[in-house]
Amino acid sequence: MTAPDRPKTLYFDDFAPGMVFEWGAMTVSEESIVAFGREFDPVPIHTDPAVAAQGEFGGLIASGWQVAALMQRMQYECYIGRSALIASPGVDGLDFLRPVRPGDRLSLRVEVVECRRSRTRPDRGLVRVLAHLIDREGETVLEKRGKSYFRTRPTTDGRSSGSEEAERR
Repeated sequence: MTAPDRPKTLYFDDFAPGMVFEWGAMTVSEESIVAFGREFDPVPIHTDPAVAAQGEFGGLIASGWQVAALMQRMQYECYIGRSALIASPGVDGLDFLRPVRPGDRLSLRVEVVECRRSRTRPDRGLVRVLAHLIDREGETVLEKRGKSYFRTRPTTDGRSSGSEEAERR
C-alpha cells in the first residue's frame, strides 16, 4: 500500500498499517558534518578530517544525532508537515547502522506498522512507524521505530471523528 495522494491534511484516520511514505534525497556535505559536530557532538571523527582519516572509520563521518535530525526533517517534508500531528511521546528504538560520510545522498522510507485510536481521548490516535534512512547503495544507515499522536478527522459539525462513539459509552 502506498501513501495517499497529497490530501490537504493527513489525519489519524488516513494512516493504515502497511502504508509506505518515501521521500528523498538529501546530500550531506562535509561543511554540515563539521558544523554540526563542532556545535553538538565535538568528537574528532565529526569535526577534524585529518584526525578522522587516522581513525577507525578512515575519514570524517556525521554524528548519529545529525543523521537522526536529517531523518526528522525528511519525515517532516514527507508527511508530518501536512498532518494533524499532536506530538510524539518518544521513539521505541534508534539504530545507527552505517556511517554517513561527506557526499552521501540519503533518502527516506517510512512504513506504518500500527494504528491505534485512543480509548480515553477519541479525538486522537497513535501511529507507530518503522523509518529507514537509506544511502545511494540502498543500504539502511539509520533505522527508527517511532510513534506519534495524530488528531482524528473532524466531522461536519466540527467535532473529531470518534466523538459520537465516546458519548454513547
